[in-house]
Amino acid sequence: MSDAESIAQTVGTINLADELGFDSAWVGEHHHRRPEAAFWGRVSASELVLAHAAATTSSIALGTGVRVLSTTTALRTAEEMSMLSVLSGGRVDFGIGLGSGQPGMQSRDEKAAAFRVLVSDLLAFLRNDPATGLPELSPVSPVDITTRLWAAARDEPTIAHLADLGINLVVGQAETGPVQANYVEQYRKAGGKGRTRGVRLVHVAPTHAEALARTEAASDLYFSQMTKGGYHKEAIDKGLFPAEPESREAMLEQINFIVGTPETVIKELNTYIAQTGVDQLDAMVRIPRLAIGDVHECMRLLKREVIPNLAFGVAPMWSKTA
Repeated sequence: MSDAESIAQTVGTINLADELGFDSAWVGEHHHRRPEAAFWGRVSASELVLAHAAATTSSIALGTGVRVLSTTTALRTAEEMSMLSVLSGGRVDFGIGLGSGQPGMQSRDEKAAAFRVLVSDLLAFLRNDPATGLPELSPVSPVDITTRLWAAARDEPTIAHLADLGINLVVGQAETGPVQANYVEQYRKAGGKGRTRGVRLVHVAPTHAEALARTEAASDLYFSQMTKGGYHKEAIDKGLFPAEPESREAMLEQINFIVGTPETVIKELNTYIAQTGVDQLDAMVRIPRLAIGDVHECMRLLKREVIPNLAFGVAPMWSKTA
């Protein structure tokens, strides 16, 4: 589909989430097309999409998942966050991260070190304290954005830095629950008092057969993309997964795609919550080749049948074995 069609579907999905009473809707940020990629993100300026969505929604919080800090200065990022907060009446969350594939970045350690500096600089502007000598932000957010920051991190020094700064932690879709549990545990042991949230790719349908059929083309494409590199390839190289899964269910497990009836999805999501100890959960409902009608039915089933049966607030598995 065209970029315009894709973005229109995104806004329509946010509108439906608002009508159904979901707490928040996050939009990913991706930059430039990659010829080797089977698909790519369409949103390079997430605040613009969310500002548009703010005008067509009433209560849902709107979030960046994640804002790539390396693409703009800290001052400009803080200004755009403040403007979105004003336009939405304070209905904002800001996931932040360094992103991948950005020019000028080399090793993972270099990226992480740069991200820590960028986070500290961003906080300095968002605090808007004249005593620092930094420019005062305009417009002024109606809410304290520093409490609405959610940072994605996977290395111990950055996780400790986030804990020290009081920034909430988000763990994304790419890795398994047990791996993400290590990040949440590190955050808590470093003194992190903020909230933690996890992301799982989810599709719910009335029957298991329907769920598998509706996700077949999408999961094939997603698997082909995920296994080319990044954290999924690392997991295969470490022997956590075979390069070629033996079944459809095994493929879905490798890409952390939870597919099935409400009962199946409830069980798998509660297992994930118990493993990781996350305080909140984001259901990733839309990837290429999922029919938009099926996505919207999935959202209705999530809201009506799955969410009321999720068990948060239970001590995570890692805390019971520490």
